[in-house]
Amino acid sequence: MLVLTATYQNGQIILEEPLPLDLEGKRFQIFIPTPTSTTRKRRQCGSAKGQVWMFSDFNEPLEEFEAYYK
Repeated sequence: MLVLTATYQNGQIILEEPLPLDLEGKRFQIFIPTPTSTTRKRRQCGSAKGQVWMFSDFNEPLEEFEAYYK
């Protein structure tokens, strides 16, 4: 894999360094990464307060596993 750095100006792609000679006459593709959105809202501590709950017997042994406890 070969990685080249270039700039696009006035409808032309300008390479920062010349192509290697072994690419002469060969066809290649250019992949341009799309920018990612960095405007994500930051999470706030405690924003789910009151929305998550557990039964009072959460830590009690399950009846289905009594055989394993003995």
